[in-house]
Amino acid sequence: METFEEMLARWSDADADGDAEALGPLLADGFRGDGPAGRVLGKAGWPGRVPAGAFRWTRLQVTPSVGVATGHRDGVACTVVAECLDGRWRIVNVQRGS
Repeated sequence: METFEEMLARWSDADADGDAEALGPLLADGFRGDGPAGRVLGKAGWPGRVPAGAFRWTRLQVTPSVGVATGHRDGVACTVVAECLDGRWRIVNVQRGS
């Protein structure tokens, strides 16, 4: 079984590269990406947007079913929330500050 940290690393790499094929299975069906100025993207809209720099995580909190990573991307605060269902981690929300 993949750990939260392993999934997070794969997601961060795929997201920075704009790799839609790799991102798809890492995002939950109900995924929501909340960005600056109220911009919201769902699972279909997240892959394919302009890639940004890599994340630098400052705090990870993990339980058997929920993982939360907080840190910065391009100097902007960011939080990633993931769930583990049936032994598989998927990202349900990304929040990026302004």
